[in-house]
Amino acid sequence: MQLWPAKSEMFLSPLGEKEIIRRMELAVKPVKFQSFKNQSLEDFGVEAYLFNGKVGKSGFSISQIVSRPNNFLPLIKGKIEGGDNGSLVHLEFCLFPSVKYFLLFWIILMLLFSIISFAQEDNILTIIFPLIILVASYALIISRFIDAYYKSRKQLMRLIG
Repeated sequence: MQLWPAKSEMFLSPLGEKEIIRRMELAVKPVKFQSFKNQSLEDFGVEAYLFNGKVGKSGFSISQIVSRPNNFLPLIKGKIEGGDNGSLVHLEFCLFPSVKYFLLFWIILMLLFSIISFAQEDNILTIIFPLIILVASYALIISRFIDAYYKSRKQLMRLIG
């Protein structure tokens, strides 16, 4: 069992390496720094992109485009190995680094609250309450990541194969 939310898998696609890269380039919107110019009110065109990110010959790093914020959306890193009867695609689904850093900060903070309460010999509720919050937060993180993982995986599998 893995403690940190992440998934790795390999997928055999009937498509060739060049076809997968071509499809990815069509469906992945290149990442650009957001500015007010990029978000002008005159841009009402509907885009058909499924993912944001980068696609290259050595691999890709993408995330699904969503209509509302989702901090637990997985970052999908992949590598494509072409073969005679299709391609082998290595996939890694993980949290964005900024979310990992925040979660690490949150875990340390809750543990410090419990340790300080224990050192001050506070009542048992003051010691245990941060740990209960930590366990509830962990359950929420895992469930939200798995939900976002399945949605992103479904879109990616439709795209490559």
